[in-house]
Amino acid sequence: MAKQKHIVFTGGGTLGHVMPNLPLITAYQKKGWKVSYIGSKKGEERAKIESLGIPYYPIRTGKLRRYFDWQNFLDIFNVFLAILQSFVLMLRLRPNVLFSKGGYVALPPVVGAWLMRVPTVIHESDMTPGLTTKLSKRFAKKVCVSFQNATKFFPKGLVNWTGLPVRDLVFEADRNRGLEVSGFSGQRPILLTFGGSLGAGFLNAMIRENVQNGHLKAYDVINICGHGKLDATMQFDNYVQFESLSDDFLHIMKSADLVITRGGATSLFELLAMKKLHVVVPLSKNASRGDQIDNAKYFASLGVSSFIEEEDYTWEKMEGMIQQTLKNQDTILKKIENLEFSVATQKVLDVIESVHKG
Repeated sequence: MAKQKHIVFTGGGTLGHVMPNLPLITAYQKKGWKVSYIGSKKGEERAKIESLGIPYYPIRTGKLRRYFDWQNFLDIFNVFLAILQSFVLMLRLRPNVLFSKGGYVALPPVVGAWLMRVPTVIHESDMTPGLTTKLSKRFAKKVCVSFQNATKFFPKGLVNWTGLPVRDLVFEADRNRGLEVSGFSGQRPILLTFGGSLGAGFLNAMIRENVQNGHLKAYDVINICGHGKLDATMQFDNYVQFESLSDDFLHIMKSADLVITRGGATSLFELLAMKKLHVVVPLSKNASRGDQIDNAKYFASLGVSSFIEEEDYTWEKMEGMIQQTLKNQDTILKKIENLEFSVATQKVLDVIESVHKG
């Protein structure tokens, strides 16, 4: 009897590094492969993966920074310890292949796999590679990228433009379920705002201020605000808030007429796959490497997204952008339909199949 094939996934820190793994995990479960996951002890990925009944192996993590911080010295130690943990895990699990979706937890498993001669495939979501991808690529057999423009950062024989896998539920989400969860009737346009799995203080403050002052009285507003960020003073008939939602989040998204969000690649690809009108307020360069701004600019250049940077924000500008987006919805939706999202999962699967051993 043939030995069961085994794939190990890694990636985390935020759910944006986890969600693209889910359609791939489902595909390998259907193929009869054994599936395992290496992640951080306390990251967003742990609860999500364990809820699926997938064996989860937590390792130490050390954040990779581009700037001086005394914490770097401790984190270097944590990274080396995590590499040792990952090596032992690879020795124990003996997988056929490792798939890395990035985030600061992902580098040690990639190095551990390389030490054990386990082939690795990396996926980079953003327009420009993050630090983990830059460090990991030398240990990988293949790198997949979401954006065609991102191929220029990698050797030709290493890189594959695949797009970003999105969950099947993105295509199957139910608007009525979303209305049921929010408690809104759907008689008025619904505005959804969210800032990724960790929430976004800027977006929370912006949306709450404009609910309070009546600027959003024509909308029913749904605010996914992040863990620990509920505001008990926000008691308005046209406003509802949630810390986070699991699968119901996509049903909520389906019920929305317009979305205001950050510029994380996973969020943008899911919005576009669902054909949702949206305005992007990317994370400022003061708080990031600028990848969200690059993502937003790219999709704006295709005519499928609108965006405004935090530093340029005024309510008047935001209101004008919302109105313009709603006015041009037919044109925008036609452009979105020309983008292919359903094929990305299969393209990544084909790359993985090309390198796995056994």
